[in-house]
Amino acid sequence: MIVRVTLVCFLLVGAPIKSEAEARPRARPVPIYSNQFAVHVPEGVEAATEIAEKHGFDNHGQHRDS
Repeated sequence: MIVRVTLVCFLLVGAPIKSEAEARPRARPVPIYSNQFAVHVPEGVEAATEIAEKHGFDNHGQHRDS
């Protein structure tokens, strides 16, 4: 019985506090930059490699099946 009352009190008091904390976006102190990105080249792997080399990038291949 005490466990049930404690649980109910936690849900009534603790749950709203937790949900408010999760609802606010976190401020990121420093931006995160990456030197990698993905592009879609419908013409295929050879065209993607040519485009990458033309602009000074390396083609690391297909990221996922699509």
